[in-house]
Amino acid sequence: MTLPEHEPPPGLARKRAALATFAGLGLVAAFFRPGPSEPTSAGVAEMLGRAAGKVVDPREFRWEPSRGALVDAFFGRRVLFLGASVAGAPRDVLRARVRVTLEGRPLDVRDVRNLTSTDLGDDHALVVRGDRAAYATYAFGHEQSVTYLDLSGEGAKNITVKLHDRAMAAVTNAQQTGSLEGIGRVDVTLEQPARAVGLALDDTGLAVSLADDAGTRSFHVLAATGELDHEVEAVHAQASQHLPKRLVFWAVDTVRAVPEIGPAPIAWLEERAFFLRDQGRKLSYKVGGEGGELAQIAPEPPKLLSAESAGEGAADFPPPNIPSIWKNPQEGEGVWVTPTQPWLKRFPSFGQAGEPAPTMFYRTFVRPDEERAYAKVLLVAMDMRQLDLGMEGGMEDPKPAVGPPGAGRIPRDPEIFTKVAVSFNGGFKTEHGSYGMMVRKRVLLPPQPGAASVVLLKDGRVGMGSWGNTTKVSGLVDIADGDILSFRQNLDPLLDGDKVNPSGRSLWGFTLPGTSMQTERSGICVTPAGHLYYAWGDDVSATTLGKAMKMAGCTYGMHLDMNPHHTGLVFTNITEIKGKQYKTELLSNQMEISPDRFIDFSPKDFFYLTVHDPTPPKLAADVTAKAWAPDLGVQPAPAWSPGLWSTSTSSGVEVLYASSGRALYHVRAGKNEVGAGATELSEDDKKRVVFALTLGNSSEKHPLGLATDGKVVRAPSASAEHAVVVISPSGGVTLVPASEAKPGEKDDAVELPLLVAEGKALAKSARAGLGVAPDGSLVVARSAAASRAVADALVAAGCKVAVALDRGAGDPVFLHRTGTPTPPHVTYEATTLYAMAKPLVPKGFRFQPVSPVPPPTKK
Repeated sequence: MTLPEHEPPPGLARKRAALATFAGLGLVAAFFRPGPSEPTSAGVAEMLGRAAGKVVDPREFRWEPSRGALVDAFFGRRVLFLGASVAGAPRDVLRARVRVTLEGRPLDVRDVRNLTSTDLGDDHALVVRGDRAAYATYAFGHEQSVTYLDLSGEGAKNITVKLHDRAMAAVTNAQQTGSLEGIGRVDVTLEQPARAVGLALDDTGLAVSLADDAGTRSFHVLAATGELDHEVEAVHAQASQHLPKRLVFWAVDTVRAVPEIGPAPIAWLEERAFFLRDQGRKLSYKVGGEGGELAQIAPEPPKLLSAESAGEGAADFPPPNIPSIWKNPQEGEGVWVTPTQPWLKRFPSFGQAGEPAPTMFYRTFVRPDEERAYAKVLLVAMDMRQLDLGMEGGMEDPKPAVGPPGAGRIPRDPEIFTKVAVSFNGGFKTEHGSYGMMVRKRVLLPPQPGAASVVLLKDGRVGMGSWGNTTKVSGLVDIADGDILSFRQNLDPLLDGDKVNPSGRSLWGFTLPGTSMQTERSGICVTPAGHLYYAWGDDVSATTLGKAMKMAGCTYGMHLDMNPHHTGLVFTNITEIKGKQYKTELLSNQMEISPDRFIDFSPKDFFYLTVHDPTPPKLAADVTAKAWAPDLGVQPAPAWSPGLWSTSTSSGVEVLYASSGRALYHVRAGKNEVGAGATELSEDDKKRVVFALTLGNSSEKHPLGLATDGKVVRAPSASAEHAVVVISPSGGVTLVPASEAKPGEKDDAVELPLLVAEGKALAKSARAGLGVAPDGSLVVARSAAASRAVADALVAAGCKVAVALDRGAGDPVFLHRTGTPTPPHVTYEATTLYAMAKPLVPKGFRFQPVSPVPPPTKK
């Protein structure tokens, strides 16, 4: 007998009834599950803290808009709150869902997500209005950043397009923020941290007020664009973007983030895959390979000059060819050649006659693995006389301990991006070691003691070495703490002196203990001459990479990132970023990163090199002057990079600018100097003089301080109206108040009247003056007649202190230039400052820590 379609079988009907009963009981039980003892703010804070494992203040949680009573009851209402590991510790911003009854009684907390996880930064001042929120981050005694959140989702900032990319993005968003739509985010970085901050959300966006010792600054973060409503000095806003990822990397990162799985199983799979590939390549090469016989005598690494013996500006560039360890070298092996891109950046000529600058880059390859003749390491030599190094944090890594992540792209300042010539990958993800990084004084992660490091100084020099036994940004020999502008660390050194892997490390990257798999690896090293080399191999171990650096003559090497799609070097020439008016090309077509990666958005940190501009800074706007031009006469070597510049102001003041590091100085007493006999320069110094500047003689009635050629003629006075030009035995120049001057035994010292003090021109007229710019460059200003315009020109050049070139006797001032109709004299009647040419030295060097990390004790 067939039952009516609308009547279920009796057995099925009974099962449905039972299921409905159990469902109803479950629903009732859920609603009557014990909530907080008191449905108060304190009770909710206790629930949130218990679920998150944090301490939550009852005043520091904010409800997001309700999605309806039933949704709030069954799925929970979202809430933002601040939580600390212990009371008084730095707080993070967290998000969760709290299920509430129809009457609004909290039941339980679900899906807790930590949105910030900044160990050193204290997130505070949390404000919420509708689906928008904001908070500030405090660290190191100041407000470091402000973050604006769009709780409704990422919207257009999710730039994934393909369906599978958007699906992966949704899963990542759910994992990180608790919602498939994610959270839109704008990070406002304060390059000059503030003492206090005020936040208020309104209809247009976020109103921000900053207070510090200099006063207050106010601006709006516009909700519609994510930009500031007006330009504010040292304040930058950047909206985060959700970038598409390759499936394999997305899967690895997603699985690693699951606490029950973690990174170890992923490392095991990677080990197996790369091991099998390596075994296959070794077998294939044994069957069909040629040229796999080692040379009987291993070649010595090329002998490289130190920076002090750079000679006439050659600075050991291009580098010497590298001998092969193999009996039959491959074509081009170890031979340095120039890149072939016709659009590659070149050093400007500045209208100078003579030989142009050499190519900035040379490339070659070596085969340093004695067991794998097929394993090649590509090397790129970078001329650090012509290039400046920069670095940027990635949009995802390093994950900062304070505030927002890095910009993840080449800076949008035309003064920077139009000069970028090459860019290449940085170091490891934060989860693989938490190695330190600081970008333009902003610490993303603190330094790790003993880690291999690249350090960028304010004067443009680039140091490589092992960090000292400290987690502070300090402790480098002969380097002031305040001079460290940026740094990046990664692992232990690959090369130190002539030792590859000096620490004996076996774990290079997140691999299984005791293994060092063959994969793509990259690194950076510095030569004794001061040039930087980039090293890359598609199938090498860390030790092989270090051997390549040693073969190339480097003295210190650091491992950078590894594995496919994470490493690469890109030659770059940018006219304008908008409209993609630029050219890019990878060093090798085996590299698997996008050529536009560092221009668009990079998830990980990277380095870039810009063409150095030796032109002095423009004079301050209140002084009208011609553009700087190379000064007529002999230039310090190499002539293609001028070190002496000149201009003239509308007031008739002639200005000479001797760039820092391009000249050494000595003072010699004049024939008419009271109490001093005239002396001459050494024969070697005479051959290197590029200009002579007379400083005048002091009068018999008012003799001024003088020390020259190892002899103290007169000690400086204590006059508050005078300063002393002090020249060290190494030829550096400083200006100090006469009352504070204590010249050393071998210093030259000349006392002169003050013309500029504390960056302000004194009410004095002068025919000539001398000052020192902030970077150590020497500035000379001269006028046909005594004028206050001389002091104004020195101030406009950045001089904080300057002196008048008149020691009391009223002598005329002469500036004589080598290679002109008025060359320098051997002696003068007046005391004279001589400038000797100093060849341009590459910016790289090997730094030493004040307190090295002690080596591990042998067991």
